[in-house]
Amino acid sequence: MVAGLEIVDVFVEPVIDLWADLGVSIDAPTWTVGDGVLANVGSVVTPQGVMATARIPQLAPLADGDFAVELAGVADPGNAGTIVRSAVAAGAQAVAFSPGSVDPWNPKTVRASAGALFRVPLAEAGPEGERVGADPYRGVPYDQADLTGPLTLVVGNEAHGLEQTAAVDRWVSIPMAPDIESLNVASAAAVICFEIARQRRAGPSPDTGG
Repeated sequence: MVAGLEIVDVFVEPVIDLWADLGVSIDAPTWTVGDGVLANVGSVVTPQGVMATARIPQLAPLADGDFAVELAGVADPGNAGTIVRSAVAAGAQAVAFSPGSVDPWNPKTVRASAGALFRVPLAEAGPEGERVGADPYRGVPYDQADLTGPLTLVVGNEAHGLEQTAAVDRWVSIPMAPDIESLNVASAAAVICFEIARQRRAGPSPDTGG
C-alpha cells in the first residue's frame, strides 16, 4: 500500500467491486459481507461499502529532522488528527505523540487526519534539536520569530496548554484580540506550522535578525 500499512483483511459489501469501482487491487484476503454489516461493526455513520483491517505500526525513535511537530498531552482525537493534517500539509517530516497524548490510531484521530497520519513517521518523542513551545502569552510573536532552522514545534493540552516547565528552548505566541483567551490547539498549531512553511520558502523576515 502507498501508506505503508500491512493490510490483513478487506471486507466489501456486494455492491462494491474494488477494481471497477475504486481502481484498487489489494493483495490480502477479501471477504464479501451482507448489506448493513459494515454499518453495524464500523465507527462511521455512513460507511463507503468497504472496510479493511491493518497492522498498527510501532512508534519508533525519530532521527534528527528539519521540522517536526510534537503533541504533548493533546487529549482530543479530533484535535490530534487535525494537527497531524496541518503538520503534514506544512511540510513536517515527523510527528511525535508524547506520553499522555491520545492514541494516534484512535479512529477519530485517523479520520480527522484525512490520511495524513499514514504519510509521516510517528514517534513518542521528537528528534534531538531545538524545541519551540507554543503558548498564548509567552515568547516572541510567531511571525517575528526565526523559524527557519531545524526545530520541533511542541503544542500542549487543550485545557491547560503546554506546561510552563516543559523542556523547550524558546517560546512563541500568537497575538490575539484582548477579549480572546486562546485559540483551539489545532488552530494554533496550524497557524504556526504554516508560518514555519512560509519562512522556509522565503527565508527569515527582516525583523527576525536572520
